[in-house]
Amino acid sequence: MLFENVDAHLKLRSQLLQLFQSNRVPHALLLSGKEGSGHFQLGLFFATLLLCKNVENGPCGHCSSCKKMLSFNHPDFHFSFPIHLSKSEKSEISADHRSSFVEMIKEYHCIGKQTWYAKMGNENKQGVIGVKESQEIIKKLQLKSYEGNRKVLLMWLPELMNLQASNKLLKLIEEPPENTILIFISDQPHSLIQTIYSRLQHIQVPSLSVDHISQYLSNYFIIDEVEANSIAKSSSTNLHRAVSLFLSKENTKEYLSLFIKWMRLCYTRNISDTIDWVSDFSKMGRETNKDFLTYSLELFRQCIVNHYQINLAGLSPEEESFLLKFKPFINHKNIIALNEVINDAYYHLERNANVKILMLDVSLKLYKLVRVK
Repeated sequence: MLFENVDAHLKLRSQLLQLFQSNRVPHALLLSGKEGSGHFQLGLFFATLLLCKNVENGPCGHCSSCKKMLSFNHPDFHFSFPIHLSKSEKSEISADHRSSFVEMIKEYHCIGKQTWYAKMGNENKQGVIGVKESQEIIKKLQLKSYEGNRKVLLMWLPELMNLQASNKLLKLIEEPPENTILIFISDQPHSLIQTIYSRLQHIQVPSLSVDHISQYLSNYFIIDEVEANSIAKSSSTNLHRAVSLFLSKENTKEYLSLFIKWMRLCYTRNISDTIDWVSDFSKMGRETNKDFLTYSLELFRQCIVNHYQINLAGLSPEEESFLLKFKPFINHKNIIALNEVINDAYYHLERNANVKILMLDVSLKLYKLVRVK
């Protein structure tokens, strides 16, 4: 089944199964973890379990309910997720984008914000779960079950509910209709308003191992074992990032070219060309900007690791060739400061800082840091 990679979290799957078998299923469950940790797949697994007609050691995979879940056509299963709100484009509730959302899941077999925002047409715009969505959820869940069993809502990224939507759903979360289960999948659970967070039963989902990510790639995509392992090592234990790296190999080449140019500008302290670089970088989209910063951190990490006679791993030949020349500029004297500068930039990008001003400031700081020996 599509959700079989939850085998990576056998203990959590057993925990969810025990809750089901002992009739202790919470009416509102929060599965939280980093993006690409498998928490979304666990949520789908649990939803399928709740609606399955022949549960044994998990969803049977053969009954009519499981088949409908596999194609995302079960009438008692509902998705909710952040969208780009726009009255003029008739984009106000999740249902307006459901077909695109399901299409993305089927293509990637996982999920991530950058991919979703890009699919909606603007990766630079933050998604929102608005008040009309909360009204639609209440309306749907008050209806009787189509198949006479449970109704299940799976909300992805509930932390992106605005305050009005959050307050609207408080009563539903506290006292949902009979046989209604709410499953929340969060990357940043502490960003939920406290009145909602306190009403959810919380299960923390750890990151996947490199081996599990590698096996996942081998299971779902045409890829040899060596390449799967290489991509898994480059993914920073983020399943979605691993799949994105595989499906968009050209992006990695672009990131490397962009990184090489940036580092050369920082070393030569060419301010006019740096300003041009920053201007071009700002046009790439905020989520791509964030992804590039993550990529930069990984290259810094690879450099410092190689100083201790540990072979470079998970890199393309082009990346390895460049880093072998570049690594003398990344050392124990500057690695902490470099990490802090890039992580701070990522933090401010998430909070809608002006990309040009931010990245010019970062570049000026790197002018000094890359010359530390």
